[in-house]
Amino acid sequence: MIRALIDRVPDHEPVIAAGWRVARLPDRLYPGLVTGDGQATGRLYTDLTPGEWATLDAFEDPIYTLTTLEVFPGPRLALSYVWPQAHLARSWTLDDLRPVDLVSYLERCRAWRARYRQSHDNDQ
Repeated sequence: MIRALIDRVPDHEPVIAAGWRVARLPDRLYPGLVTGDGQATGRLYTDLTPGEWATLDAFEDPIYTLTTLEVFPGPRLALSYVWPQAHLARSWTLDDLRPVDLVSYLERCRAWRARYRQSHDNDQ
């Protein structure tokens, strides 16, 4: 997905956030990070440019909150988009995303990126 939004896959490393979990969101294909027992695994992007951060901020659902988390190995701090409703019961895994849904979602990401790029090109 990140390649569809910023035209590359930034350098990254695997991390774990204890006290968080990846939850299935209502009426959405993608998951949300919520507080909970256990741990969530993910990627820490280590070389995003300010323009790439701006693109990701514009893309993310406004209900998310950009939050500082402690991640491992480390410990160290990292930023993550967090879903505010921790009471979601179902966890989410990549297996929840059907291939046809993934293709459709990536197409929507690319279309969003094209509109975003055009609107920002017109601003300059």
